[in-house]
Formats: sequence, structure tokens, C-alpha cells
Amino acid sequence: MKIRHILILALAACTVTAATAQKKSGKSKKAKTEKTVKTTKMTPAKVQPVPAAEFSYAIGVGQSQSLKTYLIQREGVDSAYIEYTAQALKEAAKMSPEELKQKMAYAAGLRIAQMNTDQVIKQFNQAATGKADTTFTDLALLNNGLSEGLLGKATLSADSAMKVAERQFEYYKQKLQQENADFLVKNAKEKGVKTTPSGLQYRILTQGKGTVAADTTEVQVHYEGRLIDGTVFDSSYKRGQPATFRPNQVIKGWTEALTTLPEGTVAELYIPYNLAYGERGNQNIPPYATLIFKLEILKVGDPEAGK
Repeated sequence: MKIRHILILALAACTVTAATAQKKSGKSKKAKTEKTVKTTKMTPAKVQPVPAAEFSYAIGVGQSQSLKTYLIQREGVDSAYIEYTAQALKEAAKMSPEELKQKMAYAAGLRIAQMNTDQVIKQFNQAATGKADTTFTDLALLNNGLSEGLLGKATLSADSAMKVAERQFEYYKQKLQQENADFLVKNAKEKGVKTTPSGLQYRILTQGKGTVAADTTEVQVHYEGRLIDGTVFDSSYKRGQPATFRPNQVIKGWTEALTTLPEGTVAELYIPYNLAYGERGNQNIPPYATLIFKLEILKVGDPEAGK
């Protein structure tokens, strides 16, 4: 169908071009052309049929480079292993429907195993320990559990298995909650640290003397955020560009700090989880995480401008 469409479009383009040329040439040329058409008989060249075998092979070869691009870009096949795809294509034509179903099912297992290696095991490690690159989750045992569960041969039920996994997730959350609570208790006793009624802690590094923002004031800041283990999760310094937003657009700990500290202040904030991302955290923030920010208030704008 595509070849046919291309030919139709090409013929249409030729027709338009010919009509345009005739229009430009004037009436006398048009009359001459019409006379020629009437007196000249065109005999189209005969198109010979192609043997079915020759056509079948040719259409395959013609599509092969597009297929190669698809395999590499969409299917993730390494170009060094294209020969195995080629082998499968040849063998599939000789297989019975039953054999083909078996091979397809096997290939699906390989794809899932690869997905486990590349993505899933990291996600489970992150949820179970807080570190995606740990070896806590054993890949072979994970795949064995999936395999035996599919076949109904597992040594425990699916419900019992999930309870085991959930126990580890809960242990990790409780561990995080205790570590972060202990950090805040200890940090509150550090020199220069102030604690507000909400639980926000901060230490002034440079005292500003400018305007204090209202909820709707645009504020320009530089900042760097890290966890209590020192992991940096966000930094305007690294991006080389300050951020601008209003205090009512950010987490509660930031809202309080920005509406308390004046322009020109450089401070370190210690924000408990209930003023940040809560018991669940988010993609980059663990559950119950205390967030530590270096905050530099560069400019406080007009509060009326943000309304």
C-alpha cells in the first residue's frame, strides 16, 4: 500500500507541474499541445510480472535495514548479536504454531529477567534498604521466586511472601524514623541552632538586614539540599542559576524559613519530615527524611507583585 501511495502522489505532482507549465505558455501553445495529443498515440511500456519467490525474497531484503534500526533502537538488540535475530527469523518459518508459542514464551521470560537486572532489583533495594546499588536483593533468588511462583511450586504462598517483604520495608522505615529523630534531638543542642514551635531548626551563617518575604512574595535564592547521611539531592549552585518562587509554593519548612529570615541571610535549615515530604518521601527523598538545606536569600521582591 505504501508503494502504491507513493506512486499516486508522484503522478499527482507530475500532473500539477504539467498543468502549471501549460498555463504559463499561453493559448497558442495550449492549442498546439492539444493537437499533438490528438494525433500522437502513446504506447505504455509493458510491466512484466515478478515470480512469487523472487518478490518474497526481495521484499524481505528491502525491509531489512529498517528492521535492523528497529531492533537496535526499539528492541535494544546489541548490533553485535543481530545474527541471533536473523537465525530466529529463519527458524521461525519452519516451526509449528505450538513450537512458536513455546519460543515466544521463553523470549518473554528472558525480557523480564533482563528488566529485573536493569531496573526492578534496584527498586527493591531502594525500598528495602534505601540504597539502589546494594546487593541486598539477590537476582538469582528473585528470579527463582518468580519462576517457582508461576509454576505453583514455591515454598510459601504469595500472601505469606508479601508479608515477608513488607516486614523488611517496615523495618527500614522505622529505622529511618529513629535515625532522623535522633539527629534532630542531637542537632538542637548544637551551638547557634534555634528551634521554632513547629519543629523547624535553623542556624544563621550570615545575618541579613533586608526585607522579610510574605507568603506571596517572589524570592530569589541559592540553595543546596542534602540528607542526614550527606547525600546531596538538589542544588541550585550545581545548576549555576538561582531559583525564584513564592513561599506559599514550597514545603512547609521552607515557607516558614522564607517568611522569617530577611533578605541577605545565609542559613542552614534542618527540616523534619512533617514539614517536608512526610512519612512516604518521594522519588529522591526517603520516608521520614530530615532535610538539611544551605539557604541563601538573594533577593526579596514586592509582595503585591505575586498576588
